[in-house]
Amino acid sequence: MTNYQVTVNFSDGTYDYDLLHVFSISDPKEGMKATVIRGNRADGSIVIPGGKRSQEITIKGRIFDTDGYPDIATAMNTMKTQVTTDVATLTLKYWTGSAWQNTWQYTVRRINEIRFPTSLRNDEQTFEVSFLVLVY
Repeated sequence: MTNYQVTVNFSDGTYDYDLLHVFSISDPKEGMKATVIRGNRADGSIVIPGGKRSQEITIKGRIFDTDGYPDIATAMNTMKTQVTTDVATLTLKYWTGSAWQNTWQYTVRRINEIRFPTSLRNDEQTFEVSFLVLVY
């Protein structure tokens, strides 16, 4: 089994920020918006296609501190400042030992506040950030 260093890079033209220590990514999945009319007396249904459904990417990861609370608070504030709600490019990359390889790249917009846990009394903080895919 091979382990890779994985990072998700957020770049909006002003900021270039790497989301490190990512442990969960919900890759976008294509779907369709359809109206389904189910019959009351029979087993059949009518499906009216309605275009594509919006896709979202949710990333979960960790921020580690090295010098205690001031360090973790600074890292959280830097993330809040640099992962903006502007249109940006989100790139999933992994390190093979000699070079970075891109897995996917999407044009996105952050849609929610970055979520951190309520307790700051430990040396690691998890985060969760969600993006709406604009171009795929």
